[in-house]
Amino acid sequence: MLAALFLLSAGPRFAQAQATASAPEYTRIESVVHSQCLACHSSGSKLGGLVMETYEGVMKGGTNGPSVVAGKSGESRLYLMLEGKVQPRMPFGGDPLPAQTIALFKAWIDAGAKGPSVGATTPSTLAVPAIPDIKPKGTAVSPVSAVAFSPDGKVLAVGGYKEARLVDPATGKSISTLSGHADLVRALAFSPDGRLLAAAGGEPARGGEIKIWETATGKLIRTLNGHKDCIYSIAISPDGKWLASSSYDKMILVWDLEGSGEPRKFKDHIDAVYAVAFSPDGKWLASGAADRTIKIWEVATGQRLYTLGEPLDGVTAVAFHPSGKQIAAAGMDKIIRLWNVTEKAGALVQSTYAHEDSVLKLVFTPDGKRLVSSSSDQTIRIWNAETLSPLNTLERQSDWVEALSISPDGRRLAAGRYDGSLGVYDMETLRTVFEPLMVFGAPGPAAPQDTTREAASR
Repeated sequence: MLAALFLLSAGPRFAQAQATASAPEYTRIESVVHSQCLACHSSGSKLGGLVMETYEGVMKGGTNGPSVVAGKSGESRLYLMLEGKVQPRMPFGGDPLPAQTIALFKAWIDAGAKGPSVGATTPSTLAVPAIPDIKPKGTAVSPVSAVAFSPDGKVLAVGGYKEARLVDPATGKSISTLSGHADLVRALAFSPDGRLLAAAGGEPARGGEIKIWETATGKLIRTLNGHKDCIYSIAISPDGKWLASSSYDKMILVWDLEGSGEPRKFKDHIDAVYAVAFSPDGKWLASGAADRTIKIWEVATGQRLYTLGEPLDGVTAVAFHPSGKQIAAAGMDKIIRLWNVTEKAGALVQSTYAHEDSVLKLVFTPDGKRLVSSSSDQTIRIWNAETLSPLNTLERQSDWVEALSISPDGRRLAAGRYDGSLGVYDMETLRTVFEPLMVFGAPGPAAPQDTTREAASR
């Protein structure tokens, strides 16, 4: 009782002194910031104009003004958003921080929000740990994670662990191997003239990588590095000028394919971007992401034109109709949706529950009459592109079909599976052109767990 009376009589001066005595070091605050905040508030994303990579950035704040008012947690936007007293509550889209962690921020702010001590080692100054190169003792087969037909249809590019291969789509015979990639090659795209092949991937949580190869010679032309996480999708504009890439880092980068310099950044998604596609005239770019949206961008300016928000879960596949007047998208909610699109807005015209599990890929036939989808339910289905009514289902697949491509003449469909097999089908008879081929067969390097599977099962 006497202690309680003493605290009441001592007033705010004692409370402030007590907070100062127990104030946490900034290194504890920075540790939480780096693990919980940088996905949205780094120099690459800058959501709300707030960059929290440094103490100075945290104190400066963003478009809404300073995020911290030293000594006044009740007036500090950072603390109020962690508490949920200002919306949206942070971290955005995730579970609230534990009460003791929020209390840590409150104590730090009320004690003056002091910065790191001189010479202190903080998360921002720690060296990136090296990943040991552990050789597998057994044998393993790489997933076929990407496929792409050349513009003349005579070559099929196939992506796997640390390499891409060019094969003859009529026989499955290997033509050449393009090696030296950092990790799984998750996306492939030929230039419109077929002279170049872009192969993209990178190491999860470490950085994206795009290698540009000369198709005829297998010569590496250049390597593009800009993403802070692995790349899931790439697309080359119809005029061959631009290459768009999307990544788990929530960013879309648009590169000058023949030039040099920094890429343009298209940023508005708040979660991993799994798919990008250029419109047939090259004026628009569509992107689909784990934030349950499809966004339409103006390529020339980088301006987001509008957002399609009907999906109920993450979007893993987008495809423009050859007419350029419609776009199809699908993903983890198992539904294929079809929109009419203009420069001003998109209108949903058709939708259907397409598969029993996540839809992984979509591709229109060149004549625009059919739409092909693949899923983690181990099926490939063909739809009427106008009505989304089912037309055919291919033979039961041996594993997830993570890669699809249709030849420019519309006669062949290539399917890459997670178990390492490649199938090529005749689009009229739906029969295989050759027996399923293990492009990246054992013995070989063991492939790591594919994050596409993790994403599709979230």
